[in-house]
Amino acid sequence: MKKKLNAAYDRLEWETKQEQGEYTYMLDESQKLEVRVNRLDVDLDYRLNRLREEYELSYEAAVNSYPLKESLEQVKIRLTLIKRSIDELGTVNIGAIEEYERVKERYEFLHTQKNDLLEARVSLDQAISEMDEEMVKRFSETFDQIRTHFQVVFTQLFGGGDADLVLTDKTNLLTTGIDIIARPPGKKRQQLGLLSGGERALTAIALLFAILQVRPVPFCMLDEVEAALDEANVSRFAQYLRDFSKKTQFIVITHRKGTMEGADVLYGVTMEESGVSRLVSVKLEETKQLIES
Repeated sequence: MKKKLNAAYDRLEWETKQEQGEYTYMLDESQKLEVRVNRLDVDLDYRLNRLREEYELSYEAAVNSYPLKESLEQVKIRLTLIKRSIDELGTVNIGAIEEYERVKERYEFLHTQKNDLLEARVSLDQAISEMDEEMVKRFSETFDQIRTHFQVVFTQLFGGGDADLVLTDKTNLLTTGIDIIARPPGKKRQQLGLLSGGERALTAIALLFAILQVRPVPFCMLDEVEAALDEANVSRFAQYLRDFSKKTQFIVITHRKGTMEGADVLYGVTMEESGVSRLVSVKLEETKQLIES
């Protein structure tokens, strides 16, 4: 009987130890679960606070507004890829929005200015084109008139011969040059640069008078234009000048007697005393009256 009781006691003691071990294990697991629950509570509070502070959303609003259409694993993978893309963008410029507004306003202003300039350019090109057409028209008309008068005046001043004005580029009257071809009496036709000094001077005078025939002026000043001419050409020059003086008043600076003889009034400067200049004038139109008296 005693053996039975001892065996039952041993069995109960062993069962007690077994149950005590299970209790200890269950208590340990319970403590671990409690720690884990606390951690999850802290993590949940952190996530809820972050959701509220960064995105201004509650959990219920987030669930209703952004329901998951994919599995959690797929969402985590996509979230990871988005974060990498954000990291690759670099540091975010907080003032980019304000900067964008400023740059946009500046761009719109410059774009408007550009359009205005383009429109102004079109208008200027049109005005320049019209001016070019008018210049070509007027140049052509004036050139033909001067050319005709030059041919006549040249013959009168030289007492013969002929001359002509030739365009170097008839296709472009705005940039063309003009060559003077002349043939004094007894010589062959040649360019102005091949003439003697006196012939060049008289040819230039002929061109001047031809221009004055086309575009008359109230008065004209000539400064020793006939200095290189011989006496015969000076006389022809003075006579032509006198005939032309009916249309234009000439003021001529000269030392040639032939030119002086064709003048109406002579003005000279003398120095009777050292450092003292005196102006002398003579009206040649009164010469006959002075001689007769």
